[in-house]
Parts: sequence; structure tokens; C-alpha cells
Amino acid sequence: MAHPAVEVEPRRRRSADHHHHHHAQSPGYGIQISYRTLSIRVDEKALPQKQKKSTDPADAIAAIDVHLIPPDEVYTRYSCHPTVGLETAAVQRKLKFDGKNIISPPPTKYWLKALNYVFGGFNFLMWIAFVVTILSYEPLGQPPSPINLGVAVLLMIVITVSTTFYAAVDWNASRIMKSIKSLIAEEAAVIREGKQQLVPANEIVVGDIIVLSTGDRVPADARIVQMSSDLKFDRSLLTGESDMVPGSLDATADNALETRNLALTSTFVTQGTCHSVVFATGDRTVMGRLVKMSGETKFELTTIQREIWFFTKVVSGFALSLFCISLLLYGVWLRTRYPGYATMSSAIANSIGCLTAFVPQGLPVCFALSLTVIARRMAARHVLVKNLATIETLGCISVLCSDKTGTLTAGKMTVESVAFLDACHSAKDIYLTIPSSPNPTASSAALKVLHAIARLCNGAKFDSAPANMAKLVEERAVKGDPTDTALLRFAENLSLGGLQTDGATDAIEKYRKLFEIPFNSKNKWMMSIIRDTSASPMSPVFHSSKFDPEKHEIDTDQTSGEGTWMMVKGAPDILFRSCGSVMLGDGSEVPLEEQERSTLSTLQSQWSADGQRVLALCRKPLPLFKPNLPPSDIEEHLYQELHSLTLVGLVGIRDPPREDVPAAISVIRKAGVRVFMVTGDFKLTAVAIAKQVGIVTQDRIDTIADVRSRALADKYANGQVHPHLIKPSADSSERALVLTGEDVTSLTPTDWDVIVGTYTELVFARTTPDQKMKIIESIKARGDNTVAVTGDGVNDAPALKAADVGVAMGAGSDVAKEAASLILLKNDFASIPIAIEMGRLVFDNLKKVTLYLMPVGSYTEFMAVLSNVVFGMQIPLSSYLQVCFSITNDVVMSISLMHEKPEA
Repeated sequence: MAHPAVEVEPRRRRSADHHHHHHAQSPGYGIQISYRTLSIRVDEKALPQKQKKSTDPADAIAAIDVHLIPPDEVYTRYSCHPTVGLETAAVQRKLKFDGKNIISPPPTKYWLKALNYVFGGFNFLMWIAFVVTILSYEPLGQPPSPINLGVAVLLMIVITVSTTFYAAVDWNASRIMKSIKSLIAEEAAVIREGKQQLVPANEIVVGDIIVLSTGDRVPADARIVQMSSDLKFDRSLLTGESDMVPGSLDATADNALETRNLALTSTFVTQGTCHSVVFATGDRTVMGRLVKMSGETKFELTTIQREIWFFTKVVSGFALSLFCISLLLYGVWLRTRYPGYATMSSAIANSIGCLTAFVPQGLPVCFALSLTVIARRMAARHVLVKNLATIETLGCISVLCSDKTGTLTAGKMTVESVAFLDACHSAKDIYLTIPSSPNPTASSAALKVLHAIARLCNGAKFDSAPANMAKLVEERAVKGDPTDTALLRFAENLSLGGLQTDGATDAIEKYRKLFEIPFNSKNKWMMSIIRDTSASPMSPVFHSSKFDPEKHEIDTDQTSGEGTWMMVKGAPDILFRSCGSVMLGDGSEVPLEEQERSTLSTLQSQWSADGQRVLALCRKPLPLFKPNLPPSDIEEHLYQELHSLTLVGLVGIRDPPREDVPAAISVIRKAGVRVFMVTGDFKLTAVAIAKQVGIVTQDRIDTIADVRSRALADKYANGQVHPHLIKPSADSSERALVLTGEDVTSLTPTDWDVIVGTYTELVFARTTPDQKMKIIESIKARGDNTVAVTGDGVNDAPALKAADVGVAMGAGSDVAKEAASLILLKNDFASIPIAIEMGRLVFDNLKKVTLYLMPVGSYTEFMAVLSNVVFGMQIPLSSYLQVCFSITNDVVMSISLMHEKPEA
């Protein structure tokens, strides 16, 4: 019976799929599911018996074979449906059986931690003093002196108290850091019950179909079953390689770690979109098994810990040297020259004073306390610090390079203006006009087309959960980038307002998306190939083959026919070159001549100067499109077809600056840190926002021509100035400069010298990710600059990694958050000056503690020992009292200094 079931099942499922496309709500798909479940059981019986499970993680990784089977078998193996996904009952059952999708941290070696607490810092000197004191009590003490025993007991109390304190501080700091990390609610888009919905990443189960798009972190190991042609992954966390890895539908290697048709946990989608079937979660993922193999993560000292440790070694070495000198003086000189002056026991007790007096016991305590203070203050501001060295580095930054969208601005974009060649409207007017119009769709033929492009050439989707869809459009959860989200809400508002012909629901039913090239930072446009199924009959195979046409045996020469459109949206200055005509408000088209281009460019400049992001929406009929070619061939063909577009209209999107940004930038600049803007947006929009937030304060803004003027260039010609000295002088006047991405590619080393050494206000516009990284590296190489970068998108990730300190927004992409070393969970830009202040405060207060402890504590107590041993004077403080003073007076006073407020 096994073989017939295997033969029949794919045909039966294809038939059911076809039926499902036309009757999405048909109750009949339950029959199909039960039949398929039967097929799975039969198929599994036919499979060869698996070998006994191995406990070795390497064997488990080698045993992965899901990448070697075709997509149809993947659905069968994991009991899921390509369009329905998993049912709720199956999800609950699998969640109960497999547990949550969480990778267990490597086991902590508590015995090593305990040893560090007991013998770490200056405690090891206290142990030396304790052992020597016990020896001086007995057998060296004849008769044993009770005072020595008292000193030994006191030293043990000191060791116990400091050990407990170190442990308590470490536990408290780690507890705070864990609580902050738990605030990052990672979500993933999955298809369940036939609907795409957002679920917590830790509730994903085997068999879930996850929908991945640009910027997403892959939440579990999954096999790619559908993908866009430009899909690429960042696997640097897994492989250490920084190159982007393209995705694939078929296996490219037998090794699961090398094949390109698997999306592995903790990798990132840097470009494109895909659907993947989960085959492993939690500790059973490749990353989970590698963590198990690697054991405990390597401990690394932070900058300040290295400084403290160096200081500890110097002081300890000096104290041990003095202790040895004191004993030598007794043994070589005092014992023979003045035999009755001191016994062996009293000499050792006096020498111990060198150890107890010279060691600043308060310093490690204060250092540990400073970490707690930082952790608490950061936790209160909802800031995740991956490494405490970040705070120290922030304390000495000299340049802050910030992205614009989502960082300086709120990232809550809304469509504010809509323009055609002969008419300009505000979005509010359009919302009010449509419901009152007797025939909304006829009121503006161009608006109808623009609405269709805004809705269909869009990478964002509403979370389809009923509770979410019942909310107001502005309050609904959306999966997608801010620009697409703004256009999606705009289109939905038009639909609800009465423009129903191309409405959200109708658009999905009436139109079929044949191919898509998602937006990327280099092209600066997005393209969708859409077919109007009402124009002429269309075979359902087109829909299922949009990602993988080769798996269906269909005619690759077949064309899509009438009703197929190329829809493009993107930067006007990029798309204007590809347009041959422009649409008027009534839907008629006229050639796009020089006058029309000038009119539209002027409008773009006006909107941009007002701080709006401007998008051009275009279309072109494409009746000869061949959807059944390989994706790479289709993409190449579409690039060639990107000409003679009809410019339908312009859309202005408002993204207001965050309320806390102008004040924060003012504080940062007063602290002596230069703030630059590095954005992919249009030059005039970038400058407008820069002026609103205070990055640019000058009326005159220089360009590349001014940089290359003789007056500035001569100063830095032929490397006359050392790179470390290239910075604006304190008495020089403020100067502003704006550069585009094209300017950046043409800059010479001398140009960079002029820019970094002359300008205090900089705006880089229309930059690509590669150019952003080049900007950061060029600034770091000059003026001894420590550079911090803030950002939230995939395009910011290279710059965040290249910077000394990367700061990501909590609402940003997973890629940016992984690349950054500090995450502002509440998107609170005002936390940055606080972090800078705390970084400087820690160093200042530790200096104060050191300056207090060494002269007041160590030197004065050591003088008592020195005068007794060398000059024979009566000792003013016994070793017992010295330990009491060191651990009470010194430490208490040090702690008060640690809580000092900033001096300025």
C-alpha cells in the first residue's frame, strides 16, 4: 500500500491547492489534511531505519538531510501545508513535546567563579598576610602572641566580607543585565491556519512556515521553499565570514553548514524575502549544538578592568617587595645588631603591615560598585549594554555619526502629500474628499492607479490576526519597513474611505504578484510585476511558480498577456531617468519633456526642503513578460525593461524628528562631540531634518567645490599635517558641509583631511552601506577620533560594526541590533548623552578614589612601619589597627567618592 499512496498524494495535493486558491474558506481542505497525514505515515514506514541517536553534537549536524530533499517532500515530512501552514492544535502539541525555541546558555563553571571571588583582586595579598600571621602566632611565636591571632581572625573577616561583596555585586549586575535582555521581545512572521501572523520567536515549532524579509533574524533552522531572486544572508555569526551568502532553493553542498538552501538560526536576511519550513528549534538547531560543543564563552577583560588589573599588579608587586625588604632588614641587620629589639614573631607582625597598609582594599570594591551603578542607571533608562567596555568607550568619543530615519526621526512615517503633474493634494484632503464624492473611483483616475501601486508594490503586510485588523488603521501592527508601512496605511485608508476598486481586500483577490525585486539601498527602488486576473483567464501555476518556476513542467516561452504591469516605486531622482511619460489627474498621459521634469523636480525640492521624503510611483504595461523563466533570467530582463515608464505621481512622506533629539544633540555638542548625519535620503530632506534637530546651525552650507578650494586644500596638501593632529581648532568658527554618495566615492585622502580637519557640521546624503562604512573608517583614521554610530536599518549594520561604539534603536532591524554594542530599547536618543556622561564619570571617580587611597591610606600607614623598622621608633599603629583602618575608614570614604556627581 505504501507505493500507491506515494504516487497519488502529490497529484491529490496539487488538486487541493488549486481548489484552495479559488475557495480560500472552503471547509473541504480538512479532508485534504487528513488524507495527507495518512500519506505521511505510509511514507515514513517506507523510509530506512535510522541509526541509533548519537549524543555527539557534531554527529547530529552531519545527520541533517532536509536540504537534500525537494520542497514537496519537506511539507510532507513536517506535516504542514504550503499555504495553510500548521493548525493551532498541531502547534500546541509540538510546543508541548519539543519545548520552547530557546538555546540554553553554556553551563557556568561556578567553581572558577568562586575561586575568582575568594582569591581575585587584592584578596590574594590578604591570604598571604593571613598565612604569615598564623605562622607568626605558632610555631614562630614563642610564646604565641594573642595579638597575632587577632590579626589573623580580622584578616579572615576581611577576606570573607570582600568575597561576599564581589559575589553580590557580580550577581546583581548579571541579574540586571538579564532583566534588560528579556525586554527585547523577538517576534517572527509565520503562516498558521492559512494566515500570516506575528508570534513570539520562542513559540515557533518544527513544521512552522516562517516568512523572512530584509533585516530579520532567522529564529530557527529552516529549509527555504520559496524565495525572491535577490535573497542574501549574513552568516558572520555562524561562520565568521563577512561576505553575504545568496539563498537557493536547491542544495549547493552536502554539508548542512555550507549549503545555501537552509536558513540557520542567528543568521540574518540582508536582502530579499523567503518562505521557509522550520526543521529544528532551540538546542536542536545548528547554533544550539555549536554552543554545546564550544562550552563556556571566553572571558575578556574590558578596558577599565585591564587598567585596574595592571594597577593591582604594580601595587601588589611593590607591597610584596617592601614586605620582603622589611623581613630582610630584620634577619640581616636588626637581629644581629640589636638582638633584644624584636622577636621573630613581632618582626613578621610589623612586616605584615607593609602588605595590609600598602594595599588599597577600597579600589576593587569601588570598581565593582561602579559597574553596579552603571548597570542600575542603564536599566532605569532601558538601555542594553552588551559589554560594559561600551560605556567606558562612550566616555571618550569625539564624533557621533547618526542615521536619520528611525534614529533622529520617529520612524512613524505618514503620507502627507500626493501630487500629479497638474494637481497637488494633501493626504487629509483626499481622505475627506473620497467619502463625499458620488463616484469615488471616477473622481480621480490617476489617484486610482496611484492607490493600486501604493498597495501592490509594497513589501509591508498587516498582521492578519482578527484582533489587530479590528483596530484603527493607524494602530494596526504591520510587518515591514516604515516607508512601506506608511504607503500601506495610506492605501488602506483610501479603501476604507470608499476607493474600493483596488482596495486592500480586492487587490489581493483581483491581482496576482508574478515577481518582485525588493527595495535595496543601492537601487533605491522596489519593483513588482502584477497581473490583473480579471483581464483574461490565467493558469494558477503562475502563482505557485513565482519563486521556483523550474519545479513545474510548464512552457517557459509562455507570456503573461494583457493586464500585466510593471509597478515601481522609489527615489524620484533615480526613477525620473527611466520615465518617458507622465500621468495627469484625469488618467491621461503626456510625454515627460524638459518642462515637465523641471516642474516635478521643483516640487520634489520644495517638499524635501520641508523635511518630507519624496517617492515616485511609476508603472508600465508588460504583456510579453515570461513568468516561467529562472528567477535570475527574469531579474536581468526586468533591469533591461526599466525604461519608458509612466510616472503616475509623487508621494510626500512626513517623518517628524523625535522630540528628545534636539536637546540631546545640544548636550552632546556642548560636551565637545561633533555630530554628523549619514543617511540614504535625498540631500535637501537630510539638510532640512539636520537643521530641525540642531546638527546644522549655519545658514551657509559648503559643498564639494568648497572642500577642494585652494584656501582649504593647500593646508593639507602632500600630507603636511600628521593624521592625529587633523581636527578643527578650538577657536575656529563653525562650518557646515553637505556631501552626497557620489561625492564620497570621488574623495581623495587630502579631501578627507580637509573635511575632518575643518568642518564641525556634516551631512552625508544618498549614501550606500559601503559608503557609510568608508565614511566611518576615514573619520577614525584622522584626528585620533573615537567614533560612535547610531542606526536602525540593515544598511546601517556595516557602519555599526566599523565604529568604536555601535548604538542601535530597539525598534530597528535585528541585523542592526546584532551589529551594535549598545541598544536603546525605548528608542530614547537622550540616553546617549547620559551614557557619555557616565563613561566619563566612572573614570573621574576612580581617579578620585585612587588619589585618596594611595596617599591617605597606603603611604601614611606604611610610614609607621618604615619608621619602626629603620629608625627604631615606637610603632603608632599595630598591624591589627592598620587592618581595621584600611577596611573601615578607607573603604567607606572610597564608596562615598564613587557616588560623586559630575564636576561639570
